[in-house]
Formats: sequence, structure tokens, C-alpha cells
Amino acid sequence: MSLHRLLIAVMIGPELARWKAGGHAPVFWWRDDDARRPTPALDRLLALSLRFEAPITLAAVPDGDIAALSKACRAVPGAELAVHGFRHENRAPPGWPSGEVNDLDRLADVMSELSTAIEVFRRARVTPRLFVPPWNNAHPTLKQALGLRGLSLSCYGDMRDQAEPDRLDAHLDVMRWKPEPRFRGAVRFLLRTRRLLAERRSKRAWDEPLGLLTHHLDHDAEAWRFLEAFLPVARPVARTAIGKPAVKTAATSRPVAARAG
Repeated sequence: MSLHRLLIAVMIGPELARWKAGGHAPVFWWRDDDARRPTPALDRLLALSLRFEAPITLAAVPDGDIAALSKACRAVPGAELAVHGFRHENRAPPGWPSGEVNDLDRLADVMSELSTAIEVFRRARVTPRLFVPPWNNAHPTLKQALGLRGLSLSCYGDMRDQAEPDRLDAHLDVMRWKPEPRFRGAVRFLLRTRRLLAERRSKRAWDEPLGLLTHHLDHDAEAWRFLEAFLPVARPVARTAIGKPAVKTAATSRPVAARAG
């Protein structure tokens, strides 16, 4: 058994056993950011998706080769493309959080940028359903524009909320970013995974998804090795198989035998 498999068994195995004893299994989904065109790293990522039957949502920047990315995704069951910003440019004023949309932007201008991005995907015969803002920064003006165009939103870190029923975040980033991109480390990653699983169990939020977040262009060897160990345990489902958040007073469940929601 590899070190990563051993750590997974020791660190989250008991928590997964508690879920199973209660007749449930956690719902994982998988998002990967920053795609622009096919690369050897993307080929490796999609090969993992295919090998482990793990559907993936690939967030692609509109200034890339969307047609080529669409062709690559069509060869992998469950793979989908999402819109990843407009040009992935940081337009935040100095001292503000990184992002493409800020307080100085008018709704009309954001709508125009969004329409242009959507049209790029449509020319590649892709009808986008999800928008992933760069740096996970969803400015209120951007949220308003997405609502007007009927696109769902994915950022990072939050559980679903009835106030934003079309939002589905990622929660588990395999990378650390400062001072430079590198694998987060199995222990750090699994500690967060265990905490979020226990939080959902304690709240009886059995169907509350956990989103795995990857950035294939930045992975080092350890990140790739860890994914090979984690994916068969997480068994991600397609984003499109995940329903809207349940009413908080309702006790929803998913049998262990079920693969997808």
C-alpha cells in the first residue's frame, strides 16, 4: 500500500465508516480550473477521469481553444466545460482581492463581457451552464449578470444555501499557492476533508456535496500521485447529477449503494 493510500485509510477511513454505519455515503464532485488548450497535463487529467470513472468539470478561459477542449471532453464520459472568467485578468484596484469584476464596473459592461464569453463557447458548439470566476471572486454585479443569463456559479469553500440555489462550490484544493504552486500535502488535505465530512454528518447534511479542486497545469508529481489514491475513494459524481439544496428542515439521504445523486 502506498503512503497516500495508507494516510487516506487512517485519516478519513473512520469518518467514512461512520457515514456507512448511518446508511449514507458522501457526495464528491470534481472541478479543474485554468484550461485554455489541450496539453500533456490535460491529457493526464482526463485519463484519470476516464480510468476512475470520475466525471470532471473543466473550467476553461474563453481566450483559449474552446473547440479543441470540447473535443477532448467529448471523449470522456461526464466531462463538461464551464466558463472560467472573461480573460482571467486581475482588474482589482491595488489592495483589493484579485478578481475580474469590481465595484467600478457597470452591470451593462459585465453583461457584455459575459455575453462575449458565452458566444465563444457557443461557436465551439458548447452550451455553458456554469461560470467559475477567476480567484473564486464572485462580485455582486457578476452574480446579477449570471442570474440574468441563467448561468450557475461555482466558487470555493461554502456549503449550499437556499439563497443561492444555483451555486455549487469546490472545497478541497489539492494545491497550495504561496510562495509558489505546489501540492498541499496529504495530511493537510485529509485533515480538511475529515473536518468537512464530520461537519456534514453532524448536521445530517448527507447530500451536501464536497467539491474536489485541481489545477492540472500546476500539479507536481506528488499532486498527481495523491489524486491516483484519492479518486477511487471519493468516487466523484457529475456536477449535473447533484440536485438543488434541500429545505433545511428536510432530512435527505442517499443510500450507500447509490453511485450518484
